[in-house]
Amino acid sequence: MRTSLKQVLHCYSAIAALMVLSLMGCGYDIYAQEEGSSPLDLGKRVVPDVVGLVVGPSFQSVSGSLTTSCPCTFNGGIGAGFIAGVMYEKNLLAPSTAWRLGMLNVGARLLYEYRGISSAFREYEINTFRSDKQPNQTYTLPILYRHLAEVQYSMLTLSPYLTWNPFAFGIIQPFVQLGVQGGLFLYGRARHTKFILDGVVRLPTGEEAIVEFPHPTDPSLPGSDSRVIEDVAFRLPNPLQLATSIVVGADIPLGTRFRLSVMGNYLIPLTSMKLGIVQPPEQDTTFAVSAWQIMLALKMNMD
Repeated sequence: MRTSLKQVLHCYSAIAALMVLSLMGCGYDIYAQEEGSSPLDLGKRVVPDVVGLVVGPSFQSVSGSLTTSCPCTFNGGIGAGFIAGVMYEKNLLAPSTAWRLGMLNVGARLLYEYRGISSAFREYEINTFRSDKQPNQTYTLPILYRHLAEVQYSMLTLSPYLTWNPFAFGIIQPFVQLGVQGGLFLYGRARHTKFILDGVVRLPTGEEAIVEFPHPTDPSLPGSDSRVIEDVAFRLPNPLQLATSIVVGADIPLGTRFRLSVMGNYLIPLTSMKLGIVQPPEQDTTFAVSAWQIMLALKMNMD
């Protein structure tokens, strides 16, 4: 009985000591929660900075019109190109006891962009033909032509953005980005080509006439069904181009340090382009370029 009573007294003493420590705020459980060592508690998370390489195709859509020196006016247009560059991201907010809305990062992309745009239209032009059977007789007939404008240009773009990853768990982690792109125009070239679509016409006399462009240097040589009307380099009067960037993507882990990001980027232009091909520049030589880009980024943690 004495031993049992002594053990009971020791138990009461230990319980009392734990109660005093709890009132003084010295419990080990509280310290562990602050450090985030428990897998059940969010705690404080350290997220490393990220660097990466970015490549991918780019697809353009044009609103507005382009005037060449014909003068010919081309409305709208589509095209394709590519992008290549680097990126950097730094964590702003990570999941914790105070922030439970996923991951929030700030970052920027520095890219070289090449863009190609094509626009075309068809029209009939009146051509005059002389009859071989009746040399003194001429006929005027409508001939269908196709006009093609091709514009290629390059830019160096910088896009600061915010990234929100709503889920901080799982193998594939989706995210959205919102940013602004500033593009510095580097170089551009525009070409206007005219094609003959009605290569053979029939005269009222029953004769067939071949429609072609004569050889540019020797009329005795065979002609062709196309001719380059204009091929000029240009620089924009407003070299700084601005756009809003909206990105939806997902991260796929490649080991513990690397990951692959697959992203779709939609660029909404905030400024328009004035090529100034016609001198003095025509009023309708203004168009804006929207872009859809598929970006592949190989990211690496810097820790």
